[in-house]
This record gives sequence, structure tokens and C-alpha cells, in this order.
Amino acid sequence: MEPGSRRVSPPGCAFRDWRLRRKAYVGPMAARTVRKALYWTEKRWDRVRFRIKRKLDMLGTPILLPFAGMAGAEGVWIRGRVIEDNGAISAPPTRSLFENIKLTFKRYETDEIADARIFWEIGDKKGETRTDIEGYFDLLIDIDPESLDKPVDFARIELGKAPGYERAQAPIGAELPIRVVSSRAEYGVISDIDDTIVETGAFNLVKHWRTVVANSAETRTAFPGVSHFYRALARGADGAMTNPVFYVSSSPWNLYDLFERFLVIHDIPRGPLFLKDFGLDATKWLTGGHDGHKTKQIERIFRAYPHLNFLLIGDSGQDDGRIYADIAAAHPGRVLQVHIRDVTKGILKSHITNGIDELRALNIPVTLAPTLYEAARAAGDAGLITEAEVAEVRADVAERERRGEAPE
Repeated sequence: MEPGSRRVSPPGCAFRDWRLRRKAYVGPMAARTVRKALYWTEKRWDRVRFRIKRKLDMLGTPILLPFAGMAGAEGVWIRGRVIEDNGAISAPPTRSLFENIKLTFKRYETDEIADARIFWEIGDKKGETRTDIEGYFDLLIDIDPESLDKPVDFARIELGKAPGYERAQAPIGAELPIRVVSSRAEYGVISDIDDTIVETGAFNLVKHWRTVVANSAETRTAFPGVSHFYRALARGADGAMTNPVFYVSSSPWNLYDLFERFLVIHDIPRGPLFLKDFGLDATKWLTGGHDGHKTKQIERIFRAYPHLNFLLIGDSGQDDGRIYADIAAAHPGRVLQVHIRDVTKGILKSHITNGIDELRALNIPVTLAPTLYEAARAAGDAGLITEAEVAEVRADVAERERRGEAPE
């Protein structure tokens, strides 16, 4: 090229470059605009519908749904929801496919009660909060966990909703359980739910929704060895619930009561559940990202119990290995072991091993296997559970497989 001359683009090239840049910018911007518009429309419709129902005296009976909270270094965290009772929560257990599909629809098609006044009382402290547009309340109460009654696995906080959202509505109340961790706890456990303790096929969208929609807590399948392994991990110097177990999942809060019942039915240690809001808001479609949610909630648990180290348990279907590797790198020394159930049967090898090498480079014991027996054996080798407890897990896995009861 001659000095002083300038490059001349071929005819139409500059236009194509501009069009590509415009497409790269306009596409995401258009999606955000559409999402915000839909969110605004949905919220507006919810308010209008609520006013119409109240004016016509068609509001249903409100129910207060408490979600198990936790008492930690930052205080006592509580969360719950107020919705109109559509019969889904109080419905008796059923194995009917039609009834389960109908109840699942009701769980997702909720009529939330916004701006409901919630009164809480714990010990000698009292306070008030209000529900948001989706009917949720979420509160961190500044209270020293040591002031709660001991010894106790779950404390209780009294909740009451003030009348006023509809005419002649009597106050309602509920007890919200709070996980109080023993001072003799040796470690904590943070576990996924979907395809870790219960079969849902979360990595297969069609299978996942078929399982979620068509099954109740009674008809869902627990993986072999899970109950024995989790009970062994939770057992300690203060009894069966010495070491706390927390459940972090990308499933929506709408399924909270199903998971709670599932834990009880299969004798799996109870613990606070950290689920996701299901629905549209100004920043996300439906439930938002899986990774960001799990990381945020695990970080919250780590802050609540800075004196505890944790075992992290998940599955290969949703990149839990990578999430746990990032957590381990951000919190050196606080991740004792990582156990991943391989739910893909060798499919997507590069995906299921994400984070595994990084975890091992940090000298963190890792297992990747179809059942949790390998995890139990690693925990036994580290002295976290006894050899007898490892044998119980192995026997349960073998027996369930012999009877053909193990999930696919």
C-alpha cells in the first residue's frame, strides 16, 4: 500500500460489518425489552385480577407456607409464602397419574397474596415484614443463635398474618422450623436434590418434566444407599442430627412440600432447602441460571457457618463438579470431599468430568460413580463415618439392585 493512502473496503463490506454489529447488539436488547414488557404485563394483570377478586368477594382462603430456615453467624434466616389455598398443599397422597398432573398444575398456577403483613416472634424478639409481589417473605433476623433453646435440632418461630387483605378474614398462623446447629458438629453437608437423592432426569428435559408432573412424593424414587449414607453423615456426638445437611436445588419453591415429604418418607435427614423462584422477572426468564443460583446459596451457607467445613454432593447432569470446584477455589480448606453421581452413563464425558481435575489438584477427595457407595467408602476412609455405616450403604445398594428397584 502506498504511503498516505487508505484501505478501501470492498463494496458492501462496511454495510455488512455494521449489520453484524447491530445484530449482535439488537438481539439481546430486544430479548431484554420483550422480557421486561412481559414482566410488566404479568405484574399489572396480577394486581388487576387481585382487585377484581377482592371487589367481587371471590378471594380464596389464604394459607401461610413456612420454609425451614437456619440460625447462623449472620442471624436467623426465614422464608415463606402466602397464597390462596387451591387444594394442592392439603391434598392427600395419591398414586393416580391424573390426580398428580392436576395437583402439579395447581402448584405452579398459584394465586399469590402480595403485601400481606407477617408477624414473627422468636424468643423475646418480635417483628413484622410484608410479602412481595409473588407472595414471598424473606428475612434475616439479627439474633444470636446461642440464645435459642439448646439442645435442639430445629427451633420454632411463630408466624402470624394480619387480617386486612380481604374482608372478614381471620388471622392465620404457622410454625417455621429453624435449623440450629450443634456446637459439637464436625462438618456440614450440602447436597443437590434432583438426580442426587431423588430421580428426576434433570439433565433430560422431557424425562424431567414427565417425572415432575406425573409423580407425588410417595411415587418418587430415592437412589440406593442415599438414606443410609446421609443418616451416617448427619450422625455425631449430639445424636442423629449433629452434623447439618442443607439442600440446594434449581427446582422451584412450588415443589417445597413434595421435597419435604420425600425426605420424611425415605428417612433422609431434614434440613433447610434452598430452591428457586419459578417465573418471569425483569432480569431473567422463568428460573434463571443454574450455576449462579447454586453458587449464591452455597456461599450463603458458608457465611452462616464459618467454623464448619463441608462435603459437597451433586450429580453430573447439571455441571455440579464445575460449580463445586469454583467454590473450593474461593474457600481454600473448607471443602472436605466432593461426591458426584454419574447420571449420564458415560454420555458427554467432557461434561461430566468438568471440575474434577481442578478439585483433585486442590487435594480434595472426589468420587464420580453411578451410586453413592464410592462416596461412602471415601467418607469412611477419612473417618467421617464408620466402617459399619459404609457396609450398610453397600448392602442397601446391592439389595436394591438385586430386587430391580434401583432407578434407571
